[in-house]
Amino acid sequence: MIERRAGVRIDPARLDFELGRRGISPRQFAELSGVNETTLSRARHGYRVRESTLRHIVAAMLRIPTMPGAELLLS
Repeated sequence: MIERRAGVRIDPARLDFELGRRGISPRQFAELSGVNETTLSRARHGYRVRESTLRHIVAAMLRIPTMPGAELLLS
């Protein structure tokens, strides 16, 4: 029997990049997305999260507009 790991891993660098593009802090994003701050912090450090958490994060990313030109300043 193959053991499966629960959850999905979000690319931490990409998550931080997308927060930066939107000019929003992780704390603000957690509040707007409905994701617990601790859970968001774990995702930002490479830990797996539930698929439902991923859905909340994606939905919030789609609602929050990016700042034009912000990607020019982010690495």
